[in-house]
Amino acid sequence: MSIKKTYTTTIKPFDIFQKEKLAEKWLTLERNSDCSVFLSWQWIGNWLDVVTDKLFLVEAYHDDKVVGLGFFVETTRKVFGCIPVKQWWLHRTGIQQQDQMWIEYNDFLLDKSCSIAIREEMIKAVVDFDPSVKEIIIGLSAIERLACFTNSFIKLNFLEASLVKTNGYLASLSRLNGDYLNKTPSKNTRSQITRSKKILQSQGQLTFEVFSNPQKLVELYPKLASIHIDKWKDTNEGSGFSNPIFDGFHKAIALSNTNNMVQIAVLTLDEVELGYLVNFVYNNRVYFYLSALQQNADNKVKIGLTLHCEAIQYYTQQGIESYDFLGGDARYKKSLSDGKYNLEMKCYYRDDFILRLECKLKNFKMKFIAIITKYLK
Repeated sequence: MSIKKTYTTTIKPFDIFQKEKLAEKWLTLERNSDCSVFLSWQWIGNWLDVVTDKLFLVEAYHDDKVVGLGFFVETTRKVFGCIPVKQWWLHRTGIQQQDQMWIEYNDFLLDKSCSIAIREEMIKAVVDFDPSVKEIIIGLSAIERLACFTNSFIKLNFLEASLVKTNGYLASLSRLNGDYLNKTPSKNTRSQITRSKKILQSQGQLTFEVFSNPQKLVELYPKLASIHIDKWKDTNEGSGFSNPIFDGFHKAIALSNTNNMVQIAVLTLDEVELGYLVNFVYNNRVYFYLSALQQNADNKVKIGLTLHCEAIQYYTQQGIESYDFLGGDARYKKSLSDGKYNLEMKCYYRDDFILRLECKLKNFKMKFIAIITKYLK
């Protein structure tokens, strides 16, 4: 006869002065989890320094052992411009400037031996803790993990609304035996990479290097930031490097570069740096975070494809399991990958008349716009 495990969950306001004490607890659980880089203490610990609103720490224990941890940020929004609604965001703030670092694979940090049961207990504790919290936002998360949240919230009579959906792409490296170029990209992509590399090699000495030394990373950031800002300055969100919170966050995780997690790959022609990739290497996986690429007048020269190919072959030789391009439907991600997955952010909300009305009006508006758009075509 099996005995069902029992868990104790506590929720309490978190003060940043408690951070050092929490670090040991988080790192201990991290070693027993199967989390992504975005739930590592190197990411979360630096993210805590960014948060300005009220923070709540959720802790789950089995006996005296911590088996679940997570942070919620409390904010308030106005429905119809006048009705306040209290929200809790998991490892996000709801403020664009503070969320531009863009967490993916979001979840609680959980002991991998009993993660499903712990997550369910933690969700129930969050729902019961403060009935005045009307909305709980989770994501971006892999839809398989998000399904666990959905099942638990539905059992607790919550409704759901999708906020963001996107695809992610990755290249599986462990099965390639070092031969990525001939086994993963399409014939056309392989041809473009080969031609691009030959053109560049005909112009000078082409070199590829990966750096993880903190001082070198901090030296490279202004160079790649300048290119990144120039490319994204006219877009709605702009470059994260124009945002001092984003810029400071990345310099902080570079300076505390535990286990060489932050790595910048650089492609150089003679002494000219053509492009940069910022990658996170964690639990034998590479997470491609962002790139900064110089423009080239020759459209046959594909700096990005060439640099990614060099990086993937380098990490394959290091015995890395996968190269994850993270969310976004860019063509180059599809071309360089052999796997696709789905990410989503959802708002779970209490069965409240005002919130249901708002949701119905939003759905009506979306359908109306779709009909008008179709008619105008």
